[in-house]
Parts: sequence; C-alpha cells; structure tokens
Amino acid sequence: MLISVVGLQFGDEGKGKFVDYLSVNTNNVARFNGGANAGHSVQCGNIRGSFSQLPSSLNEKNLYICQGALISLPILIREIDFIQKENINSNIFIDPRCHIVLPLHAELNKASEKYKGKNKIGSVGVGVGACVEDKSNRHGIRLIDTLDKEKLRTKLEFLWGIREKQINYVFNEETTLDFEEMLEKTHQYGNRIEPYFTFTNEVIGDLLNSGEDVLLETSQATFLDNSFGTYPYTVAYQTLVQTCFAMIGIPAQKIHIVGVMKSYMIRVGNGPFPTELSDEKADYIRERGNEYGTVSKRPRRCGWLDLSLIKHAVKLNGVTELAITNVDVLAGLHEIKAAIAYEIDDEIVSCDNALLQLDRAKPIYKTFKCWGELNGSYTHLTELPTELINFLSFIQDYAGVPIKYISYGPDRNQTLVIQ
Repeated sequence: MLISVVGLQFGDEGKGKFVDYLSVNTNNVARFNGGANAGHSVQCGNIRGSFSQLPSSLNEKNLYICQGALISLPILIREIDFIQKENINSNIFIDPRCHIVLPLHAELNKASEKYKGKNKIGSVGVGVGACVEDKSNRHGIRLIDTLDKEKLRTKLEFLWGIREKQINYVFNEETTLDFEEMLEKTHQYGNRIEPYFTFTNEVIGDLLNSGEDVLLETSQATFLDNSFGTYPYTVAYQTLVQTCFAMIGIPAQKIHIVGVMKSYMIRVGNGPFPTELSDEKADYIRERGNEYGTVSKRPRRCGWLDLSLIKHAVKLNGVTELAITNVDVLAGLHEIKAAIAYEIDDEIVSCDNALLQLDRAKPIYKTFKCWGELNGSYTHLTELPTELINFLSFIQDYAGVPIKYISYGPDRNQTLVIQ
C-alpha cells in the first residue's frame, strides 16, 4: 500500500521528521517530486541530517528517487556521502530519467529574480524553475545523458546557446560559468551515481503488487502547488500528493495520507500571508522554532495558524490523518489565535475564492488560552496541558480528520501517537 506524507501549509511543516518516523515500519521510501529548492531536517539522537534529494530517513531502508524528482548532482552526492559516513546502510535507487538542475539554471533563476525587481517570487535561486521550464520545452538534460560525454556536450551546447543569450540579452546579466568545466563535472557526477540507476516505476510497481508498503515523501507543500497554491508565489510544478502516480509511473490507487502541519504558520519568500505576525510574537515563534530556511537560511515569516487553509488542504489531498508539529514552540504565550474563515469587503468568502485574492483576505480568528512549557516526554494524550488538548480538539473537529501524531520536539522520540 502507498503511504504518503504531505505538507498542508507553505512548506517546512516538519515532513522530514515524519518520513523518518514512519519509515521505521516500512522498508521502502520514495521521493517523487521537487528538487534541492527545499530541504527536510531529521534528528535522531546525536545524528542530524538535512536532505534535499534523498528521502528523509536515518533508518536503513530502500530509498528511491523517482523520475519526477529534479537532481542537483553535487547535492545528491553530498547526501549519499553523509549516509555512508554515518553508517546508514540504505540501498539507493535513482531513476535515470530524472532531469538535472545545472549551474546554468541557477544563474538564470538569479538573473530572472533580479530582473523582476519588486515583482520577484522569492525563489531560493537553485535553478529548479528553469530546469522545469527546460523539461517542458523538451530540451532538458536527464541523468542518462551524463554517461556519454559527447552526447552530453551536444545537448549542453544547445541549451547553453539558449540560456546564455537569455541571461545576457533579456536580463542584462553575464554568466560567470565555464562551459567545459560544467560539462566535465556533470559527466563525472553522472558516472559517480550510475551504479544507482534503476527504473523505479518497475520496482515500486512490483513492490505494491506483492503487497509491500511504500512510503512517499512529497516536496514543498499544498499551497506552493503551481495550480492550487498562491499562484504566482508557488513552485514550478504540482505538489498535491495525487500527482505521485504520474511522477512515479504507476496506476492510480488508494493512498493512506498523513497531512503534516505546524501549530502556527510560516512562509519563506514573497507571497500573501493573511495571518502573518510582525511583532514580538513573531520573533518569539521564530527563535523558539528555529524558523530559518534549511536551504536558504533566510528568516521565515511567522504567523498564527490558518485553519481555513488546513481544511482546504485536507480536502485537496484526501488526507487520512493529521500530524501536528512544534506545539512546544507556542508554549508560554499569553494567548494564541487560529484563523477559521476569511472575509473580503466584509463578506465571508470560500477558501477557493480567497486564494485568488489572498492579499485582500482578512482572517477571522478564534482565540485560545495558551499552555505552559512542556515536559520532555509524554505517553498519553491526557498528560498534555488542558489548554493544548482544547486547541488540538478544535483543530481536529474543524479539519474533519483525526490527529494521529503530536510532535513536541525535533527528535524522533518526541512524538506522541494517539491510539
């Protein structure tokens, strides 16, 4: 059976922790979308890993990167080296049809963002958007292309000719890259990972047909989806969990979906954020929650929980159960709030409508009493502070799906499972 972990907000909800946590009970973990534009951090004991390419597991598992994922070769190799250094004896399978994010893509992204000025999206600038554009235009470079150097040269020369002109004459910038160096490094990196090449659609299809579980890790989150998110402040591809079927290459089938959300909202980069805080409460949340980008290191924007978005994300993805993270971060505040509806021009609007003009949407809040500092360990829901239980109960009732996991710290063991 397929089991998926999906983010219900703007990313950085703590998906990596739950991929790692749930992977204890399955031998197979797969990444099917996204690239090195987002990272997942995982901590277990004294080992802490940050992953942008490999599935986020510190367990010894079968790790799959499916063809829908986008590969930044030096980052992928660094992550492979990390799990080998830490003696995490996982088996790695990488689909050779994955497209490569090149240094040329990163330069194009940065030039494009600079050119847009105040209209920039807030991209982290690693080149994922440009890579998706090349894939759609049918002149992208795939992993399989790296093995034959002359074939790679031909493809890179064609791509270089297009992108260099765009950087120079459209965005009025100059590339600092050396073509021969990029060609040589790409070829070397490709040969380094060739032993991991596998048609992952075949392997995953066989696993599912034989009755084995496969845990899926989604990149980014629901409201960064290119179609249903806060467009144009989104990523360049789809992030809803049901897109996994086309990205992996397997038939549509039932999925058990764990929707991960923080007890508050965060956002990296530009884009509308109705519940954003700009006072000392934002600073309090940011410092206690270490809300700085895994990839960008930028301070994350912080705000109150937006339950309108959560409920909408549950419906969009078909979420089965919830995992809520960082409940420890809010401890100690005088009171906390959660948005339960939107109004525009003094009229209540649906979430679909609000997402089309989210910069104009005014949140309607419900206020909750906050709780004190939490303990280091819990074994039963009733041990939690009453105020926290009331907050969680409201979220569960509002979203319409049960809360299964409550995370009160970064470590794998700081997770309360509701039976």
